[in-house]
Amino acid sequence: MKRFALTLIGTIIIASGALAQQRAGYSNFLLNDYYFNPAIAGSKNVHTANLAYRNQWAGFEGAPTLMIGNFQGSVKNEGKMGYGLSLVSERKGITQNTAIYLNYAHHFKLSEKLKLGLGIQPGYIQHRVRLYDAQVADAGDDVLTGTVYSANALDVSTGFHLYSEKFFLMGSAHRILGKSIQFTSFNSNLALHLNGIIGYSFHIKTKAKKIFELQPSFMARYAAPVPFQYTAMLKGTFDKKMWLGVLYRSNDAIGISAGVTLRKRFSIGYGYDYTLFKMSNYQSGSHEVMLSFVITKDKPSLAEEDENLNNSILEEMQKKLDEEKKNKNK
Repeated sequence: MKRFALTLIGTIIIASGALAQQRAGYSNFLLNDYYFNPAIAGSKNVHTANLAYRNQWAGFEGAPTLMIGNFQGSVKNEGKMGYGLSLVSERKGITQNTAIYLNYAHHFKLSEKLKLGLGIQPGYIQHRVRLYDAQVADAGDDVLTGTVYSANALDVSTGFHLYSEKFFLMGSAHRILGKSIQFTSFNSNLALHLNGIIGYSFHIKTKAKKIFELQPSFMARYAAPVPFQYTAMLKGTFDKKMWLGVLYRSNDAIGISAGVTLRKRFSIGYGYDYTLFKMSNYQSGSHEVMLSFVITKDKPSLAEEDENLNNSILEEMQKKLDEEKKNKNK
């Protein structure tokens, strides 16, 4: 039986290495775009802290979970030199990857409205397999008791972010070191991941002088040997406070997301997607929760200041006209 258990250990390690090649995904990719692209850091004139959690295939024992915590911003909130820190924990069955990443990005002004960000994100991954949780035929065999397989790897991601107030196009490559690093015990298991995201925001002013933003977006992902996958999302945001979105992920799932921003600084988001294929009979969907806090206030641009000034002047003129009408009617 001990020979069987040792054989099982080898099988688990090989299988966990294959699983670990796949970097965990996040359905509502725009709610935590920094996870997908290091060039995002510093693209906004604020410092933010995010915490996100995904429970995939709820109800399925040993299903994947993903937890992300990150902080990012730019020097003096100028949107030029961005930096950040990320902590990532992925669990799949008896395997777990825990990673820490540093981040640097630089943003260039290409025109009055268009900017380009380039980013790099080095990191360290610890891979663990809880062999004592493995289910074996002989429950009395204590070979696996207290045993943990551990390995480590160095990781680097890079990306670009082309964006304006309404448009964005970004691409990134993760785990680009792969097998080129020989002195770690897990780098050979890391497969190259490629991501591309594009989107556009349509701003519609309502009668109440509020802005409704309709934002279609599209993400493409590829990591060999998994087939190419894309996610299409349509998100509507009212007055920069409340949003609702729907998504479709190719050959996998459909989903919804909703959220609210309180006092322009604290955001709460929730997402749910349901697998339509293969796993649909064994799970009850996947849940995502995201919390975001703006640590520093955003400085309004000159255009925004002009717009606020014009709006205040128009409001004062409207009040005067209303008062004059009242006086005439008396």
